[in-house]
Amino acid sequence: MKLPKNFYFFFGITFTINFIYSLIETKDTYELFSFPVNIWVYRGYRLFIAVVFLKIYLKMRTNDMTQLNQ
Repeated sequence: MKLPKNFYFFFGITFTINFIYSLIETKDTYELFSFPVNIWVYRGYRLFIAVVFLKIYLKMRTNDMTQLNQ
């Protein structure tokens, strides 16, 4: 099942906002999959997911643009 590119954009932005919000919070640990982890591990996880979603979105957008130009 192919997801629309706006799905990737929405979740990329959502995870980016969540990452920025985690920088503002003053917690030392965070619950990730019901396990307490270091806040920097959690931030790295959120940043990685955001980058992956945004990279997929940009790749899909580039492919759509090249198909329109042909």
